[in-house]
Amino acid sequence: MFCMKKVFQFGIYPAIMLSASAIILYGIRSGYNQYLVTVPVITLTGILILVLEQWMPYEKNWVGGKDDWNLDLTYYIINYSIKLIAQFLFIWLAESISFLSLFPMQLPFWMQVIIALTIIDFFLFLVHWQSHKYQFLWKLHAIHHSSERLYFLNGEKRHALHQVIEGTPGIILCLVIGTPQPVVVVALAILAVNMFMQHTNLDYKAGILKKFFCVAELHRWHHRADYKDAQVNYGAWLTIWDRLFNTAYDSPKMQTELGAIGIAEEKNFPKNYWKQFLYPFNKKIRQNSKTILLIAAMLFINGIVFSQMYADAITGNWQLQDGSKKISVVKEDGKYVGKIYWVKDMSKNNEIGRRVLWNLEYDADDKEWKGGEIQLPDIGHSASCYIKLKDVNTAIVTGYHGMRLFGKTKTLTRVN
Repeated sequence: MFCMKKVFQFGIYPAIMLSASAIILYGIRSGYNQYLVTVPVITLTGILILVLEQWMPYEKNWVGGKDDWNLDLTYYIINYSIKLIAQFLFIWLAESISFLSLFPMQLPFWMQVIIALTIIDFFLFLVHWQSHKYQFLWKLHAIHHSSERLYFLNGEKRHALHQVIEGTPGIILCLVIGTPQPVVVVALAILAVNMFMQHTNLDYKAGILKKFFCVAELHRWHHRADYKDAQVNYGAWLTIWDRLFNTAYDSPKMQTELGAIGIAEEKNFPKNYWKQFLYPFNKKIRQNSKTILLIAAMLFINGIVFSQMYADAITGNWQLQDGSKKISVVKEDGKYVGKIYWVKDMSKNNEIGRRVLWNLEYDADDKEWKGGEIQLPDIGHSASCYIKLKDVNTAIVTGYHGMRLFGKTKTLTRVN
């Protein structure tokens, strides 16, 4: 029995992280809608962790012992809904913006996800760290620390504005270097699962993995009630940032040294969502127009970011349905261009490098790439064309003369 418990304690973290990640990656690569894959996986993983917390809690007093479930669930639903609605809304409203094409889209999809997740994680660490140094950021972030127990829902308990401030820098960099939107969506989903495991009340052990990943054994130290003791372990996914900036902390004596959770300096912290939302905005803050303008700018930029990420979803490597050619689609001067980079028939090697799609621009209203032309070598003449994504891995290209209604279509499948 003792042996089985140890196996479970050391095996549950990698089992949950690997299985959730594998299911998400498989679903996306199989062509399913990214949100129909990520949202159910995150939800079911949360339910599983909730059940496991009841069965083998780290701290028994944290099991349903506080009147905070409804509040924390409200935070999770609102904050996750904000993420989803913002993406759909901004994709519809914002126009395409031309950025760099530095992201290594030739790598396997899972490696692209790791790169994007590492970028996002670094900026989450950086903003989190600074949120413990500056008064207004701390007032926003204090909501996350106000919980007097730790369990899986705590990870998403944060002020809506702080969520924007934390997430914007990493997402912007991903955009600037040309990261495809599906890659970022998957990275954020995997991060959401790790946030469950980072805050969970499940009594698991990460073993050697805690040298690399931000797990509950490390993050509990960050939630100590005494403010001066909580200035450690800011990372969300990787521990490397805490190690580089000398903010990492661990001790084998957690059971005796951890102490109270929460904010010792705030004895009467608000207990409902609206009062907590208003908590950071005292009279002095309201008069600080620079702070308000900064937040507004980040909200605006965040919207443009998600729009551009969707516009760039067409970039990457594609194969014709008959398998005869592979085409690389890139952005040049704000427009999308496709060139042949592989042919099945070696006698047609002279076609490699030939431009077959050009002048395509993204239309956010119709969610299609239009205004371009197509000319495949075996056709000989060019035609007007537009492209729609059936799903993240399937593009429908329609070439036409005059009326779109009478156009001919070709199907492209995404390849590595």
